[in-house]
Amino acid sequence: MQVVKEEIREKILETAKREFLEKGFQRTSMKKIAEGAGIKAPTIYCYFRNKEELFQKLVETVTTYFEGRRDRMEKADPLELAKSWGFEQRKKEYKQHMQFIGEHREEFQLLFSCAGGSSLENYFDRLVEQYEELMKKILNILKQAKVMETPVTDFFVHNMAAFYVTTLREASIQEITKEELDRFAEEWALFRSEGWKKLTCKQENNNGRNSK
Repeated sequence: MQVVKEEIREKILETAKREFLEKGFQRTSMKKIAEGAGIKAPTIYCYFRNKEELFQKLVETVTTYFEGRRDRMEKADPLELAKSWGFEQRKKEYKQHMQFIGEHREEFQLLFSCAGGSSLENYFDRLVEQYEELMKKILNILKQAKVMETPVTDFFVHNMAAFYVTTLREASIQEITKEELDRFAEEWALFRSEGWKKLTCKQENNNGRNSK
């Protein structure tokens, strides 16, 4: 009996994903999902309390991913974190991002393109705010430790946070191959590492040369 229930639950999730991707959260009905899953409309509520819970379950892998990254950044030592801003470390990190996106493209699309009307409708903006606050905290500590010399405006930090989240969103919704995602990760890492190096490192440490 348990096996049958799990099969029905998976069928509901599979049908719901298809419906949400095609119509978006707001225009999708639980009745239609139930029909597609081959069950009676009231039965679907034995598995999910409402459409909101069902949608959140479908994107849970991605929201958990972002929550995990935020928690790690909050707990990290900013001085140690700054050391990881070089090209090789960033390339490794961004390749992991792109691989994860490649494996969960539909879940990303649901979250960033189909969530209108749900509690996750403004998830993109919330992510930008979270990363912005984290970046300000990290940069402030670097400034106090005299690791960072060049002042950075709040507007710059905001745009970097928005750029970061936008990059993840665009990588998920654009029709590009895994090979292209992998190549992009290297391009992104080079662009970000050299720029941050100039902003956060003392000039005499940049590329081992004294500034002139």
